[in-house]
Amino acid sequence: MANLPQPEFEPVLQPVVRRPRASRVEYYQQPETLPYTAVDGNPDGLLQYWRIISQRKGTLFLALLLGGLAAFLITLRQPAVYQARTLLEIQNLNEDFLNMRNVNPNAAAPGMDAAEYNIRTQTTILQSEPVIERAIRSVNQDGERLAPKKPATSRFAWRKYLKLPEPAEISPGEQTLESVKQALRVQVEPHSRVISITFDANDPALSADFLNSLSASFIQTSLDQRWQSSQRVAEWLMRQLRDVKTKLRNSEDALQAFARNADLTIISEKDNIAEERLRQLQAELLRAQADMAVKQAKFELAAEAPVESLPEVLDDPTLKDYQVELTGLRRQWAELTSSLAPAHPRVVKLQAQIAMVESALKTKRANILSRIRNDYGSARRREDLLRADYGSHLKLMSKQADKVTQYANLKREVDTTRQLYDSLFQKVTEAGFASAMKASDVQVIEKAVRPRLPYKPNYMLNTAFGLFSGLIFGVGFIVLRAGADRRIQGPGETELHLNVPELGVVPAAVDGILRGRRLLRRSGSLGLTNAEAVDLPERLELITHQQRYSSMAESFRCTLTSILFAEHAGGQPGVLVVTSANAGEGKTTVASNLAIALTQVNRKVLLVDADMRRPRLHDVFGVDNSVGFSDVLSGQAAPNIVTTKVPNLYLLPSGKMIDPSVLLSARLREVFKQLRNGFDVVLIDAQPLLFMPEARVLGRAADAVILVVSQNTTRDDLLIAAQRLANDGSNILGTILNNWNPKSSTQPYPEYRDYHKTYQNEAS
Repeated sequence: MANLPQPEFEPVLQPVVRRPRASRVEYYQQPETLPYTAVDGNPDGLLQYWRIISQRKGTLFLALLLGGLAAFLITLRQPAVYQARTLLEIQNLNEDFLNMRNVNPNAAAPGMDAAEYNIRTQTTILQSEPVIERAIRSVNQDGERLAPKKPATSRFAWRKYLKLPEPAEISPGEQTLESVKQALRVQVEPHSRVISITFDANDPALSADFLNSLSASFIQTSLDQRWQSSQRVAEWLMRQLRDVKTKLRNSEDALQAFARNADLTIISEKDNIAEERLRQLQAELLRAQADMAVKQAKFELAAEAPVESLPEVLDDPTLKDYQVELTGLRRQWAELTSSLAPAHPRVVKLQAQIAMVESALKTKRANILSRIRNDYGSARRREDLLRADYGSHLKLMSKQADKVTQYANLKREVDTTRQLYDSLFQKVTEAGFASAMKASDVQVIEKAVRPRLPYKPNYMLNTAFGLFSGLIFGVGFIVLRAGADRRIQGPGETELHLNVPELGVVPAAVDGILRGRRLLRRSGSLGLTNAEAVDLPERLELITHQQRYSSMAESFRCTLTSILFAEHAGGQPGVLVVTSANAGEGKTTVASNLAIALTQVNRKVLLVDADMRRPRLHDVFGVDNSVGFSDVLSGQAAPNIVTTKVPNLYLLPSGKMIDPSVLLSARLREVFKQLRNGFDVVLIDAQPLLFMPEARVLGRAADAVILVVSQNTTRDDLLIAAQRLANDGSNILGTILNNWNPKSSTQPYPEYRDYHKTYQNEAS
């Protein structure tokens, strides 16, 4: 270490105080295992999909264009289809007209003739084959308007090669019927009794004519069905009426014959002579009994009560006159006897008058009593005679009871048959009226007219559908392709998958290096002469020095800022290993430019080329590689630290190739400790770590590891590399996305590039 150059300035950052392995400074707390977080599990998954789609706008636009163009071309080949429409109203007919529901066995039950059931039934009838065939015969009279298309001869050609049986041939009529069914649409308008019917045809006149013919066929079919139903009902009623009439005639003949044989004289439809006589005797007997009871009461009252108290005596006017006269005479006798002697002639005469009146009064009362006795006897005799006559007739009726009962049964059968005959006769008359009335429950509201414009194909709709299909296909293709592509595509993905910070993003070099020599010749402010600038090679590893104001140089300075801010407990990165998962990811370029960027912020930097298999730093900086880092590890030589043309940047070349097992010795830590003294930062350019062990050994001995990731590195390689470093106990400071193409991202990088161009021109 005697030839180690002393720094010409005090470093801004103090050297990191090294501590034992168990308590050394960690720049980022690395978890024990690296969780693999898929894009779908991220809360911003939809945004991530949007970014994926935005990065492939060209593919999406091409799919969109192809979908719309294919739909438009397919639409051009489609024939024009015209659609006509007609409206029918379904009315509710009175199924119980003239009480025909009771005799029509096909009449709908109450409740089943509601508008809902009726419309459904009529809609089904409208689409039935008999109605459609009737309309086809009306329109297709010449046999050409609805002629079916000829099937392609090659349609079933593959059956011949497979030796399969040919399908049954379909007649032209069946083909026409099937094509008409496919073109016919029947729809019930909501909350109404209106049926909308549409028909598609290549001929506008044919579409209207067929619908009008279908409406007429439907109406006529409905009329025919109702007429036939009425005719069937009328014929059935006539047959029943003839049978009932014959039965009625036979019943009446049997009734009359029985009455004659039974010696029954019928005076009415319900009674005979014997029954009538019995009822009369019964009525007379009842009246005689009532009269006899009244007269018996009078007779018994006359026998027990005084004569003068009888009602007949009291109410008799003659007796009343006699009583008044007698009273007057007695008053006169009393007056005369008070003044005359009993033998006086006037008194004697008056007594004679009184005796005569009393005799007449007694005679009258005796007559009344005699009449009461005679009336009672007469009533009693009449009751006895009527009772005897009623008894004899009752005996006669008892003998004829069976005959009368049989007669009543025959009479009842005749009456029932006559009622049935009258009812059927009325129904036959009503059925005749019903069959004569041709009522239809279908009314045409709007006749079909010839359409002026085709409704299919719809160029705008089909093209829009093609564009939409192309959009869906394009999005699906892009998303599936992005899901199948496991390469790192843009900034933020490494942090998402590894759960470690992304220190920076380095864009891919496009045209910056091509103008390097011209810019260096005019960059006197860089501290280089023109000759030195001409001798300095135009290399990407030195772009931070050669094109200090380029966008790529700024990306390395942004990355350096992230590294310097990765502090913990006051410590700064001391020994950093720069490696990658695979070869060709630009770790040497990143290490070289980071070292140059550190010198531009007044850091004294030692750049060590630890890639002893494919060393490149000695060629980048143009130094000798005969003695280097490998010789220091093997103990064969002291560190050969050489200066470079970049101020404050020193290089330790790789040296000759040695056995990689030397890295496993304890001397590696001592060498890092020696190299750390006198420099602010030591950057180690290590080998790729997936297939070579050197980088893992160097990372475990260093303070931290920076993992360089190229844009095309697969996630699997990146995860394996990071997992190995974590298992080794190495501290992953972060990742750097290298060789990133801004054109494949949605980030506004072109504006910043323009800014860098302007700033670079002003500086030059």
